[in-house]
Amino acid sequence: MEQDRGQFTLLDYSFFVIVFIVSATIGLYYAFKSRKTVMTTEDYLLGGRNVSLFPVICSLIATSISGSTIIGLTAECYAYGSHSWMYSISLLFVPFVLPTVFLPIFNELKLTSSFKYFELRFNRRVRLLASGIFLLTGLLVLPVTVYVPALTFQRVTGLNTYITVTVLSLLCASYTAVGGFKAVIWTDVVQLALIIVSYIIVTVIGIQEIGGIQNVIEAGNRGGRIIFLNLENFNTRSSFPGYVFSISLMSIYQYGLNQTNLQRFLSLSNIRKMTFSTCILIFIFVMLILGCMLLGIVIYANYETCDPLEAGIIRKVDQIFPHFVQDKASLFLGFNGIFIAGIFSASLSTTSSYFNAMSGIIYEDFISHRFPGNLQSTASKFMKFTVIILAFVQIILVFFIEKMGMIAQMTIQIYSMNAGALLTLFTLGAVVPKANSVGAQVGAITAILSVLTLMIGSIGRIAEPNLPFRTDGCNNNLTAFNSTIVNYSTQINDSEEIFWLFRVSYMYYALIGVFLGITSGYIASILTGGNTIGDQRLLAPFLRRKSYAEEEEKVKLKTESCNE
Repeated sequence: MEQDRGQFTLLDYSFFVIVFIVSATIGLYYAFKSRKTVMTTEDYLLGGRNVSLFPVICSLIATSISGSTIIGLTAECYAYGSHSWMYSISLLFVPFVLPTVFLPIFNELKLTSSFKYFELRFNRRVRLLASGIFLLTGLLVLPVTVYVPALTFQRVTGLNTYITVTVLSLLCASYTAVGGFKAVIWTDVVQLALIIVSYIIVTVIGIQEIGGIQNVIEAGNRGGRIIFLNLENFNTRSSFPGYVFSISLMSIYQYGLNQTNLQRFLSLSNIRKMTFSTCILIFIFVMLILGCMLLGIVIYANYETCDPLEAGIIRKVDQIFPHFVQDKASLFLGFNGIFIAGIFSASLSTTSSYFNAMSGIIYEDFISHRFPGNLQSTASKFMKFTVIILAFVQIILVFFIEKMGMIAQMTIQIYSMNAGALLTLFTLGAVVPKANSVGAQVGAITAILSVLTLMIGSIGRIAEPNLPFRTDGCNNNLTAFNSTIVNYSTQINDSEEIFWLFRVSYMYYALIGVFLGITSGYIASILTGGNTIGDQRLLAPFLRRKSYAEEEEKVKLKTESCNE
């Protein structure tokens, strides 16, 4: 049964409204500021490549922290334990790989689209394939990012989810369209501040309510929620090898090569600033992950003897975070409003980044070449119109999200499919000189089909039981359960009846996709004659130096031969 909703006060609404007003104001400011000048494609997508370091770092962080990240990871820890702290280990590879292999290439080529690289390295068909994969992934991610805050707002106010989705999507599209890239990143700065403040307040109140951090740790240990390492097999939901060998690959793409983040790196003037911003991004994101693990255990400690899911107070474990805020709202004036503001900020930052990136990709990769003589003003207007269309598409797609599983798992599966295909292409292009256009296409298609096959094969079949919940502390009118410890699971079939391939944990999807993609791409390239790289800037620097050395040696030998 549903618990009565806590009152959403005028102060709570004021925090909520502030997010909208500030976001809209920033967008209008940059629209007014640029009214007398023609906004070029580079201005709209990269801010003219002269954006200062601070807002770019804040925007990178805010873009990476979606509402689904905060609520999903917290719910994951509450139901399955703190194993997701190992996610932070996978992130440590990012600041080493990006500045060494990929960022120097894009910095030297001065591109506005990461997919333009594929046309230079391979051909236009590969570019369009990569762009199509990114746009498809964006369409899958967008409804998730907006559904989370809408679900949260519905939980604390009772307002219909789809009304909230519509308002949020159209507001985000409005300030993204009129203000461009600079409006997006400066809005992200404000939204990041709200995200951090709301998280800290919720965590501190939760710890105080349970009587201190020591009680939180003891409750977490009793419930088996504090998990340091999981070294079990490939079938386990989350394991150390899965994070190190698979999620690390997804992280390299998602936080570095994804067009939304790469735009921010390329808006900086040099590689040194790009490297520094990468390190700060990963450090803050690691802190966020550990913070979500702490908050998940804090919430569990507060509901140790009466789980709201088993008591029928909430319908999905993803609702545990907003329910906790609603339950404790009376402890802090404006508590509900601050929390909602933080979740909406996280969603707006991610959504606006995808709107901006996707509109640019659609124009540059699918439209601009058809009208070679069109003006920059026409390009800007087209991208603004595209943002509005994307908002309506997002609203429509939200209707399908309620039928899906846990937010954290669903998000990782979507990103794994995307990372498997696009990281395959980036790797073949940057570190496999023999790779050609045929191999690139074969590799990308193999990667995406392999992950898609695993996703489809596991739908409705594999649902690992969560850790035990207790209901012995609930009031009699809240639950009809006789048992005091409950394992909640939606598993349909016995795992032994499922084909072994579909029992592989979703954590390994990215690894499988990238491995099969690169292997098949390399073989296809060799079988079709390989490739010879003309412009050495298309290769990673460490390979480039080797190629240059070989070329210089050939020139030297040729010169000596002529002199003889």
